[in-house]
Amino acid sequence: MNVLVFVKQIPDVNRIEFDASTMRVRREGVALLMNSFDRKAIEEAVRIHEKRGAETVAVSMGPPSARDVLIESLRLGIDRAMLVTDRDLAGADTLVTSEVLAKVAEKVSPDLILMGKYSLDGETSQVPPEVAEFLNFPFKSSVSKIDFDEGERIIVEQEREDGTAEYSLPLPAVVSVSEKINRARMPAPALPDFEQRINTLGLRDLSVRVTGRDSPTSVTGTERVESFRKTSFIEPGDDAFSLIWNLAQGGKRTAAGRLDLSDGGGRDGELWGIAINDPDTSMEIASKLAELSLSERARVKIIGNISPEALKGMLCHEYLYVEGDDNDRFKETLAEIIVSSRPRCVVFPSSVDGREVAAGIAAKLRLGLTADCIDLKFENGRLVQFKPAFGGGIVARIISRTVPEMATIRPGIFPRRVGVSPMHVSALPLSGRTVATRLSFRERPAEYLKLSSSDIVLGVGRGLKSRENIAAVLSMADRMHASVGATRPVVDMGWVPRQQQIGLTGTSISPSLYIALGISGQDNHVVGIRYAGTVVAVNSNRDAPIFRYADYGIVCDMMDFLMKFSDFMDRRAERLDAAGM
Repeated sequence: MNVLVFVKQIPDVNRIEFDASTMRVRREGVALLMNSFDRKAIEEAVRIHEKRGAETVAVSMGPPSARDVLIESLRLGIDRAMLVTDRDLAGADTLVTSEVLAKVAEKVSPDLILMGKYSLDGETSQVPPEVAEFLNFPFKSSVSKIDFDEGERIIVEQEREDGTAEYSLPLPAVVSVSEKINRARMPAPALPDFEQRINTLGLRDLSVRVTGRDSPTSVTGTERVESFRKTSFIEPGDDAFSLIWNLAQGGKRTAAGRLDLSDGGGRDGELWGIAINDPDTSMEIASKLAELSLSERARVKIIGNISPEALKGMLCHEYLYVEGDDNDRFKETLAEIIVSSRPRCVVFPSSVDGREVAAGIAAKLRLGLTADCIDLKFENGRLVQFKPAFGGGIVARIISRTVPEMATIRPGIFPRRVGVSPMHVSALPLSGRTVATRLSFRERPAEYLKLSSSDIVLGVGRGLKSRENIAAVLSMADRMHASVGATRPVVDMGWVPRQQQIGLTGTSISPSLYIALGISGQDNHVVGIRYAGTVVAVNSNRDAPIFRYADYGIVCDMMDFLMKFSDFMDRRAERLDAAGM
């Protein structure tokens, strides 16, 4: 058995600086590291080698300095390594990168390809599924466990927004791994022969004709995301609790008005949105496309696998219902109708399913794709896609040179609107074949609402102090109709489910109200709350970094705060009962 691992060298995202004079990221002097998710993939390959005797190969594509992450891979236990480096690869986007890496894979002929679920500098999640598509291998992302089934198939556990699913995949296959899959070991000391175990290849060695200049997407500008918050400290007490209660009531997400698309549109093409398993994000995508359609004189069509009954009021001219939740067949069906209909753009949700399907179509049709966008605008007939990068501190303006222009959209970013006229519904059967077979599914615990569609989120950090204290947080969340999220240390200790992790290696959220309870405010957490509406921070240390990212600060122990806030709500309820309200 051969296991191939793709690793990437990235700058330390916590040390990246932005040059306002040039409007570019300043990389000089920034330490280069192995992408942390790729380290998990390396560890998993080494464990497979130890259990099954597999030969392991690590490959990196990049400048000559990327040899450092390959030497680190060898120190972690990988057998041999390959560096793909060529000046003509400068500026390669995810599509070109994936095509080159697929050529490397053909040279190695692996039984299993492991990759991190994304790189922390780009956060696209696109390269793994695009490599799989170029190779025609089955694929699953965000995998937290891999077992072998008699050597011919693997059983993988996938972390999803709504729970955990188990799939069976035939080999050879491509898998991207999550943070949870293992705990990476410390590297062994470097040995002199490590350099000799790295084979260097260029484009000519791979018989690859594409270069970085063939990339279908390009960055036309960048800007820094400035902190717009100025913290007001308030004393814990009834005034503070009244403020929070009013923020919670006023922040409940409602439809942001109604739009009339009854004129039919379509004079200048169609704007497509994809609805996959998540009605809330689907409604947001439809609303944004409807807004764009008014100036572009375009027709809005949504295509998805969600029952029309769950999408009542969705703002579009037409909903094309494709029954079934198989990503492989959905991807094939969408690719066929994109080729035949040629829409102007196709917008997907930035979810586990949305990213898998979008990236597979991008590779199959050789289209540009921009991930995790926070805004879309048409300028001179071209779709400008605004994508956060480097932990969310930088936003890039990206355009595609291919049509349709494609993007995935971060959930919770766009307000939901309601259509005046009913949408036309038609149905389309799935085509293609099933490759990955779902074996089981475990839902997220019912007491934890989905982060991406919650108006109010209570986030907990180390100030929680013990697993038993989560009950008080959940009780408060229930009273406020809020979801509960957590920092990575709390999730790693098993106190809160992995689906609820907020931050760089978890989920980015954009609720109307975020209450940070006992959270210190490290960079890898606050990048996940940049797009929250109002942020209230509760911490016993007045100098905690979290207060730099909050609108309101309360210096108080989080458990004491919860107890007093709960008492305030009890007294408020009693007064309302006495008044007959």
